[in-house]
Amino acid sequence: MLYQLSYASTPNLANLSRGQSNCKGVRLASTARAKLTPELYAKHQLYTIPAETYTQKVAAHGRMKRTVTIVLAACIAAAAVLAYTYYAREKTARLRAEDAQFSVQPGTIAAGSSDGTSIAANSIDLVHQLPAGASAVVFADVAVLRAAPIGRELSGLAPTSAQDPEYTAFVRSTGFDYSRDLDRVALALWPKNSPTTVVAIAQGKFNEAKIERYALRNGGRVVGHGQWKIYEVPETNPPRTVRFVFLSSTEIVLADGPEISAMLNAAHERMDSQMSQRVARVAGAPIYAVARTPDLSKDVGVDETHSAQLARLLQSVHSITLAGLPAGQNLKVAATAECDSTLNAFQLSTALEGLAWMGRAALADPKTQQQIGPQWPALDALLKAADISHDGHLVRLHLQITPQILRAAASSAPQGNSAR
Repeated sequence: MLYQLSYASTPNLANLSRGQSNCKGVRLASTARAKLTPELYAKHQLYTIPAETYTQKVAAHGRMKRTVTIVLAACIAAAAVLAYTYYAREKTARLRAEDAQFSVQPGTIAAGSSDGTSIAANSIDLVHQLPAGASAVVFADVAVLRAAPIGRELSGLAPTSAQDPEYTAFVRSTGFDYSRDLDRVALALWPKNSPTTVVAIAQGKFNEAKIERYALRNGGRVVGHGQWKIYEVPETNPPRTVRFVFLSSTEIVLADGPEISAMLNAAHERMDSQMSQRVARVAGAPIYAVARTPDLSKDVGVDETHSAQLARLLQSVHSITLAGLPAGQNLKVAATAECDSTLNAFQLSTALEGLAWMGRAALADPKTQQQIGPQWPALDALLKAADISHDGHLVRLHLQITPQILRAAASSAPQGNSAR
């Protein structure tokens, strides 16, 4: 029975056994091997994977990991873009709201000044008397700034009597001290090679008799121009002739060239529309400046051979507006550069942010701090307060100037003579 069972289950082994010994132990061993072989083969199949199948599975796993990584990276990038877009929009809206504090819209009234009239009315009335064609226009309501909490720090930027004996003699002779008697001033500026480089209209308290005696005693003379008396006073440093006319007991016009004659004509050409629009954007501020910048890279001294990209970006700026507004103990300052394209505005804002970052990094170095001296904390605070952004073709810079920054600037200001 054993042989037949073995033969039935393993016929090849049974045939082999007929030619060999009929020993019962041999048949048993052969039968055991026959039964064990399928079992070993089955176990081998469980643990054996063809190389091709293994390679495909590994490749598929790698592709899946890469896909997951790409999806995660895309999600992170999308989240970053959305966060930046939201931040940029919020920042732009905030800066636009801040800029609205400086501007004057038709029918609106700006913050009141000390004499009850509005800053905007004083500003527009004075600035629009300036001759047309100026490269820059500057206005300062000194009375408002003097009354502000930060007024003392601003006055500290001017030289004291001990620092400028010449100005002390001028005050003693004329009775006029701009830190005390000047209320408002508007200036029109031209390039230094122009026949007239500055025209100023000033309002304040003037002693006409004392000022006339001082001018004539210092080589001045009087030239008639219609109903007006033009005083001409020679200056030596730099060589020029300063001319001034009293429009009233509280208003005076000064110039360093012949443009003053055009100012006295009733029908003289007024400010152009583009400059007027830019002035309106900041006429609500007690101090501001609007400048055309046809060659800004040259004006700020950027060498095209070393900074070609920055020079190109600065060349795209065709006007700059700067305004200051007292805010508590600080002075809020806003600057806007108008570029010729949105792309140039974006690139310029990015470049300025990079320069500000490098400046902050440099000021973190103790060696740089030692080289700058005690003013470095104020400069560091100024760079950290700078808020740069772009809005269409505009590049905006907002910052808060603190009393500490002004004190540091005053302590580092050069000592010596100033222009009378």
